[in-house]
Amino acid sequence: MNYTLQDLTIDFQDIDLEDICSCWQWRLSTLKNLVLISKMGDMFLLGKDDGVYWLQTDSGELTKIAQSLDHFEQLLADEANIDNWFLPLLLEDLIVAGKVLKENEVYSYRKLPVIGGEYSIDNIDPVDVSVHFAFSGQICEQIQNLPDGTKVKITCKKI
Repeated sequence: MNYTLQDLTIDFQDIDLEDICSCWQWRLSTLKNLVLISKMGDMFLLGKDDGVYWLQTDSGELTKIAQSLDHFEQLLADEANIDNWFLPLLLEDLIVAGKVLKENEVYSYRKLPVIGGEYSIDNIDPVDVSVHFAFSGQICEQIQNLPDGTKVKITCKKI
């Protein structure tokens, strides 16, 4: 199936970019501009080297996926890249399940896959974009240096 970027991304024009990037500064310090935010809550950013980087908020991984914006646009024509970066089939399943995004929301994992959460409809909900990036950024930063398989206990502070 063919998807448009509008089907797979959110409009971030009215979103406070400094706010949503604040909990990810430990990972984003070498990047200069936001290119896209996927509905699954990942960021695509332009690096100081003019490459395009994919920030996966489910794992905290930052991967260079294109040498330039033009190269990124070419890669977006490949259905395999769309499936990998934007998870369109999962998006469809979420909508069918009644989990529809409102303005300034993305899909967010109740329990991040990097700490044992599943890529399932029951583990994903629409969440305010600021809450999503704060939650995922804080957890990924705290566990970034732990070896695979380490058991973690997540606690939340009352505000």
